[in-house]
Amino acid sequence: MTTDSSSGALAIGIVTADAETLREFYVDGLGFSPIDVLEFPQGAVHRLARGAAELKLYQPAEAPAPKTRTEPWQSVAGIGYAALRTDDVAADYERAVAHGAETIIEPIEHRPDARMALIRDPEHNVWELLQEARRPPREG
Repeated sequence: MTTDSSSGALAIGIVTADAETLREFYVDGLGFSPIDVLEFPQGAVHRLARGAAELKLYQPAEAPAPKTRTEPWQSVAGIGYAALRTDDVAADYERAVAHGAETIIEPIEHRPDARMALIRDPEHNVWELLQEARRPPREG
């Protein structure tokens, strides 16, 4: 077995009843590129990437219950959103909304040298689109 040089990299996994439809949103709406589809007796994993970000859409063989939408989005403890770094938050926001994203917060400057927007995908998963001034690389 060879080791993966991206050890420590984070991949986000979303469980869905319709991976094809959700894949279309992430490809057309947020600019992800399809990597592959892995088939298992338990279901299928559609892997997508955008730069260093990896997204895994898992469609179990037995359809899962739909995700319950919570209001406000931050009212339930646990993993509540994912952040996607971008070079142009306004353009990515417009593209996502044009492909079915729901607006939570339109693009704003929320601190010096940083802009963000919050959206929901068609299955109510919350994403922060984040544009920041470049930070120095982390050591260690």
